[in-house]
Amino acid sequence: AQEYYNEKFESANEFLLGAKFYHNQNIYKKSAFLLHQACENLFYAIRLVYTLQNAKTHNLARLLDSVKKCSDEFIRVFPQNSAEEKRLFNLIKAAYVDGRDNPDFQVTSEDIDALMPKVESLRDITERICIERSVSYVEN
Repeated sequence: AQEYYNEKFESANEFLLGAKFYHNQNIYKKSAFLLHQACENLFYAIRLVYTLQNAKTHNLARLLDSVKKCSDEFIRVFPQNSAEEKRLFNLIKAAYVDGRDNPDFQVTSEDIDALMPKVESLRDITERICIERSVSYVEN
């Protein structure tokens, strides 16, 4: 579990750094794509630590659903309780394909500004709950 976590968490942090770099370069579609990749790897880290299983998918909605049982904090990261929250989640969800292949896909600096703290929060929750889970394995 620790090895899986280390690999996926490190990848997520690298994607997050890349997203920040591209945001600073005003390359918002690439930034959104990398934020998606960061989320994907964080969700993978959680699934691997908690279940040692990880069927591959790029669908963030499915990944989010698959980890909700690990912590109720994920609801606060992507609450989807307003039209704007739904739009932001759909934007990051679509960034995997559309961020690379769709010339009409639009992402603004403000979108990245709104999504970045969400992904950072997801990272922090992931780190905490995965470390707690790993410690519980050692204690048992």
